[in-house]
Amino acid sequence: MNFSCWTLPVKQDIDAWERLGNKGWNWENHEKYHYKAVRYVPLDTTHGKPEVRGRDPEALKVWDLNQHPSGTGPLVLTHPRTAFDIDVKASEAFLQAGIPRAPAPYHGNPKGLHLILNSVDPTTHLRTYAANAYFTPVSHRPNLVVLSTAYAHRIVTNGEGDGNIVASGVEFSYGEDKSVCVAHAKKEVILSAGAIKSPQILELSGIGCEDILTKIGVPIKVSLPGVGENVQEHLFVPATFELKDSTTETLDVLRDEKETAKQVELLLKGQGVYTTGLANLVWLSFSDVTPRSESLIAEEGKRIDEDIKNNIYPPGLTDQYKILLEGLRNNAPGCEYTTFPRFFALDKPPLPNKRYVTFMCFLNHPFTRGTIHASTNDPFANPDMDPHYFEHEIDRQTLVAGIQFVRKIAKTPPLRDEIAVEHSPGPEIQTDEQLTEWVQNGMASTYHTAGSCSMLPREHNGVVDTHLKVYGTKNIRVVDLSIVPLHLACHPQATVYSIAEQASDIIRGKFNP
Repeated sequence: MNFSCWTLPVKQDIDAWERLGNKGWNWENHEKYHYKAVRYVPLDTTHGKPEVRGRDPEALKVWDLNQHPSGTGPLVLTHPRTAFDIDVKASEAFLQAGIPRAPAPYHGNPKGLHLILNSVDPTTHLRTYAANAYFTPVSHRPNLVVLSTAYAHRIVTNGEGDGNIVASGVEFSYGEDKSVCVAHAKKEVILSAGAIKSPQILELSGIGCEDILTKIGVPIKVSLPGVGENVQEHLFVPATFELKDSTTETLDVLRDEKETAKQVELLLKGQGVYTTGLANLVWLSFSDVTPRSESLIAEEGKRIDEDIKNNIYPPGLTDQYKILLEGLRNNAPGCEYTTFPRFFALDKPPLPNKRYVTFMCFLNHPFTRGTIHASTNDPFANPDMDPHYFEHEIDRQTLVAGIQFVRKIAKTPPLRDEIAVEHSPGPEIQTDEQLTEWVQNGMASTYHTAGSCSMLPREHNGVVDTHLKVYGTKNIRVVDLSIVPLHLACHPQATVYSIAEQASDIIRGKFNP
């Protein structure tokens, strides 16, 4: 899950939420709740210890314990215990190319190269996550019941009129016969179905755009046109290179089922390739990546200005675009690159008995906005999803520039001495036009979907307020990635936990923005 990698957003990304009208949702509070969720355990950096093989002590300095606490939470963070040699050489290539080490990757400024923390407990060598960190320690409580095979249909509500809707329970199906049941609510209902299902459940409950509700035959309880809108997604394209030495240690060994079984056994002893995790992570500004940045940013700004004049955008989106353009012009780190020591091409199969290294190029601040809406009143039907990928050309060109950038890194020593040939996109794909076409067909989602129940002022197409309460209701909240109004330059695992910790204090009345 999330490659077990743990990254935090740029300080300005979180502060942008407050700028969009969400008082109290800023970096200061985000960092506070992050420390409440996690506990950082540094690796022993004694030279010669096998558990830090390949680890440069300087690369381990990502968390300043002199200035910041290690955290008091149940989620354990540490660095992977070992490093593949190819990852180490990739790290050296980034440094040789002039990329500095990130000054504060876990304190709001990740610009540059850093060694990723993993959500792995170094004492068990296993992933630490919501189930074993939060649920298991309290699972014995008599007032806590988890129905792991239940399937939510809709929120049952009483009352009439905007602002008077009260949730009285949740309708769901359960058991082999999918019996329809209702869990009754005395205080409130908290919706945490994720950015794909939360808007669908709201719409099936009569909360959403009137046209959508009428189309699927659901009575309108609250007219809220922002439900299922403002959808944002991180995209990536991989550049995969074949290595000269077919015995180089990489995760490609896991293509062999017997080797995979062997590595699982080694993991339980704290050994083997599963203890490596992702290693290198680079955050850069668009201008760091391509000399075309100035013209591309100017072109996007001109398009947005024209669209604003023509009243193209829904309420509130203009403010988001102004913040995105500001970040690009101020050289904020939004372009992400990481190395993955294995084959990861999406357009070609691997060759037998070959080893690979892949650069992943990410788009973290998309201008494009998608939609997610219920397609029918059947709760078992998947919602209609239209991501609207690449409706803004700068999104596509960010990925094109990413491929061009990592190609330069692949030709930088000491990494260039390890690479035999570019496997994908391939040496036949060279011009901007060829890469643009390749990116169109070769990109993929990271499944970091956000924004479909955005926390924004209601007049800006918001769905929830700063207390995460759904507009027009008295006791329905949403707590998941769907409330994110503007996507972040990070993998969202850490952000989700911080949101949940802040939500916990809000629900208990311990936080007042």
